[in-house]
Amino acid sequence: MAAKGKFEEAMPVILKALEEGHTNIEAVKLAGINEDTFYEWLRTKPAFSEEAKRARANGEKNAIARVEASLLDLAVGFEYEEVATEYESKPNPDPSALEKYIPVIKKQRRTKKRVVQSIEAIKFYLSNKCPEVWKNRMDGSLNLGDILKDMKVTHVYDKENRTGFPSNESEVDA
Repeated sequence: MAAKGKFEEAMPVILKALEEGHTNIEAVKLAGINEDTFYEWLRTKPAFSEEAKRARANGEKNAIARVEASLLDLAVGFEYEEVATEYESKPNPDPSALEKYIPVIKKQRRTKKRVVQSIEAIKFYLSNKCPEVWKNRMDGSLNLGDILKDMKVTHVYDKENRTGFPSNESEVDA
């Protein structure tokens, strides 16, 4: 059986990297080939070019899904476990080993931590996922008259004495 060529070895690595969301440059580095070779393959191998486009599109979808999941985690909060490990050095039982001492776990402490919700993440998530309900109203559609018509005046400010006092509703015109 003939040995695999450079293209046959590099192609699956490149496609997998693109599907994971890596850039073209990162993908060719992972595959161990030159960037010029990659672009030549895209020009001369139509099937590979189509597969690369498909992998790139899937990579973008995967990246967006991961970012959305992270945003949702920030909006609702999440828990994680922090592990603190303390080591001590013990003599290496293998006399032929280069290292005279080996690290051994002395103590390990696990702590559950909680990241609280982020108001900014909540606003961003809701205003983008449900804009018809959570849209930021900056278009002037808010009518001040509608807000004020249902308000009752409960205090009046006395400018001369600089004090506020309960109003007599019969004397105040709203």
